[in-house]
Amino acid sequence: MSVLMHRPETLVDVYRLLPEGTPVQVINNQFYMSPSPNFQHFDVLDKIADVLKSEVRKQNAGRIFFAPLDVFLGAANAVQPDIFFISNGNMHLINEDGIYGAPDIIIEILSPRNKNADLIKKKAVYEQFGVKEYFIVEPSDKSVLSYYLKDGKYAEPKKQKAKFTSKILRKTFSF
Repeated sequence: MSVLMHRPETLVDVYRLLPEGTPVQVINNQFYMSPSPNFQHFDVLDKIADVLKSEVRKQNAGRIFFAPLDVFLGAANAVQPDIFFISNGNMHLINEDGIYGAPDIIIEILSPRNKNADLIKKKAVYEQFGVKEYFIVEPSDKSVLSYYLKDGKYAEPKKQKAKFTSKILRKTFSF
């Protein structure tokens, strides 16, 4: 039997006590359950991860990661983006138990049951904590909303079909 040495003060503290693999994220100090994604979600994730990993290796620009890996943004957020990029200049964010701070690029692939979390809640958190590029992919039609941080705010999104352009990596990716 384990004994708590300190009383949890936030839901992120409680989150850290959950068994590994519990399908939950913390957004603005609220729990959000995330069931396993469907095949279409996984298929799009796999294709995007492949093209990104290849380019990032070629440029020796940093590292690509994907869920489930915790990204801690402040004391009230523990999220698991589908795919994210950490540049060489931000490798200090990587710790044994997760990423502490904003990745340079985050890509979320929508699932029918959690669109609101990605389109509204996570977008606001990513903007607040300075994620430079945020791409939201709708797997059913492969449309992509591209958000770029400018002066601390996301500009009006650009919408593309089966592709997205990273200003950071200076490349358009098709999937």
